[in-house]
Amino acid sequence: MLYSKWRPKGFEEVVGQEPIVTTLRNALSSDQVAHAYLFSGPRGTGKTTTARILAKAINCEDLNNGDPCNQCSSCNSINEDVAFDLIEMDAASNRGIDDVRDLRERIAFSPSVMKHKVYLLDEVHMLTTGAFNALLKTLEEPPSYAIFVLATTELHQVPATIVSRCQRFDFRRVPNDAIVQRLAFIAKEEGCTISEESLSVIARQSRGGMRDAITMFEQVVALFGLTPTVEEVNNMLGIIEDDRTNELASALVSDDLVRALELSREVSDDGLDLTKFTKATINILRERLLVTARSKDVDLISLSKLSRIIANLAAADFRRDPSDAIPLEVACTTALIVEPENSSINSVQKVDNSVATTNSNTTGSARDVPIEESEEDRFIQALYQKCREKDVKAGAWLNGSCEVLSMDGNILKLGFYKPFHMQKVENEGRTLVEQQASILLKRDVTLEVQLVNDKKPRRAPQRGHLAKAALELGAKPVHLEGKD
Repeated sequence: MLYSKWRPKGFEEVVGQEPIVTTLRNALSSDQVAHAYLFSGPRGTGKTTTARILAKAINCEDLNNGDPCNQCSSCNSINEDVAFDLIEMDAASNRGIDDVRDLRERIAFSPSVMKHKVYLLDEVHMLTTGAFNALLKTLEEPPSYAIFVLATTELHQVPATIVSRCQRFDFRRVPNDAIVQRLAFIAKEEGCTISEESLSVIARQSRGGMRDAITMFEQVVALFGLTPTVEEVNNMLGIIEDDRTNELASALVSDDLVRALELSREVSDDGLDLTKFTKATINILRERLLVTARSKDVDLISLSKLSRIIANLAAADFRRDPSDAIPLEVACTTALIVEPENSSINSVQKVDNSVATTNSNTTGSARDVPIEESEEDRFIQALYQKCREKDVKAGAWLNGSCEVLSMDGNILKLGFYKPFHMQKVENEGRTLVEQQASILLKRDVTLEVQLVNDKKPRRAPQRGHLAKAALELGAKPVHLEGKD
């Protein structure tokens, strides 16, 4: 396979991860290698490859400015997959406590040939709770010759206790330009003549995954030979070039449900693959979403509407029959006539007028829902919703349990009313909260927590559509002292 053949053997060949590569090179050059690393990021972005290069560099007999020589016996044994002192474990299939205990027993033995034993645990988030606890003890007190590299695509599922004992590196999706450049090099070496436009199509379809891009390129060459055209590449990757994708996108944006349903049936009757047709329509709507978001006077309603349309189209399931129009018809109908129960955009950007009106016309204690929500209130509601989408249990720890003390610069300070909620967020939910807060605030965020006295009115916990309907009908939230 081309991916295995052209897998990077040195840091200089790793594409799109320059900050990580530079940091690792400097650490190797200054002999300041950590005992444990955590590589996180989307699939196909170079986590395992970088881990193997790191293992070579740590044991290389002729290290040059942090780069392995790929000539010595240690480098060659790793390149040829015969290195006894590089232990790779797939945590997805070896996820139990007994597997980690077995690994701990083997750590007691010194390296067979190399200077260091390197343990590479791929998809480490798949380990059970017991296995994580067993691994934690090893990470705290490893032998001097043992180096751990943990790799994961789901960082939020890795316990904070594990994360805190590793040097963490977040791999990003590889930029399209970098993918095109690497594919062009591989194509030249393989004797393939392919246009930059074709390579750009492959890069966009790979969505930042270098491994996926090389696999797609290999499939194109296998099917169409060494001189594929743009049309052949589009055909191979299932990219639909049909003007009706633009027409469907416009119909949805203009609330023309009749035309949207007509187009869905027309395309189905013509025998097109509706999975690919819908995906092409989504890409058009995504571009509109970006243009709207970039405008000086951002229309929040339009943003919310576009997001809702895209989400419904993306949820259409064509697995039973890719030419069946029903999933697309349902998606179009749902997008235009069904209001979402909760909206993070609305939570952050505007006050629910119906709730404000209800409160202004009713009397109650200081514990009732506030008449006017502040920016901090809207932010904490949106943060709760974002975290809940990723992890229901972690989201519950933010549900009416805290308030924003400050969110200036890169520090987000939350004040918690109960020690239990604060400890849970600090010890188990910190990574998730920081990730989602960074998305909402569009900057890197570090979380700080503290206990506060619950003396001021606070919002009621989110109870879903039934509570919302009750508020709109005039109901008042009730707080029982001493009860949560």
